[in-house]
Amino acid sequence: MTDKKPIVIIIGPQGSGKGTQGKRLAEKLSVSYLETGQLLRDEIASGSERGVFFGSIMDSGGHLADSDVGSFMREKMQAVYRSEGGFIIDGFPRSIGQAEVLESVVVPTHVLLIDISDSESIRRLSARRRCPKDGTIYNLITAPPQEDELCDKCKTKLEQRVDDAPQAIQKRLDWYHTDTEPLIARYEKKGILHRVDGMPSIDDVEKDVASIFKEYIL
Repeated sequence: MTDKKPIVIIIGPQGSGKGTQGKRLAEKLSVSYLETGQLLRDEIASGSERGVFFGSIMDSGGHLADSDVGSFMREKMQAVYRSEGGFIIDGFPRSIGQAEVLESVVVPTHVLLIDISDSESIRRLSARRRCPKDGTIYNLITAPPQEDELCDKCKTKLEQRVDDAPQAIQKRLDWYHTDTEPLIARYEKKGILHRVDGMPSIDDVEKDVASIFKEYIL
């Protein structure tokens, strides 16, 4: 086991289980899990000038510029790295330009690619539901609620987000293939890319992920 904490980037198509695996791995490694999408949503909810700007773009289905999201995430990464020395990040970088921003802050030790097909991504995300009251995310296929489309915690009727409709999912997948897939070659060349099949069960994928980080886990 090593005392040094890793810097882990998680990439993969939407619906591949990056969030679930990232959170579970962060707990095993005792590091923070930086979920870019949630950090952006929190900023928007804060009503800050930057949040209002981000919201105006994201609500219309637009794509944040590398310079904007890069500046935002630089602050988040620097703060966590200074206090903890390691972290897991999901949703950033999503392009070569964003990768250069990240690498100007820290040197990643691992890049975890959790891979599924486009058809599986659409199937999974189309089944995703969110509690409008407490924000809990469910999936009718992989992580269903105990009662049909009701939140386990507050029994509120679950909703499907607009960006989880098939057409919106395909648009995000197109962005992934265009912008994010070049990162695979970049990090494979650096020798830090680890591919994991995202098709098996959540627990089986977790075991495959954990095997990559044996030297960091008790």
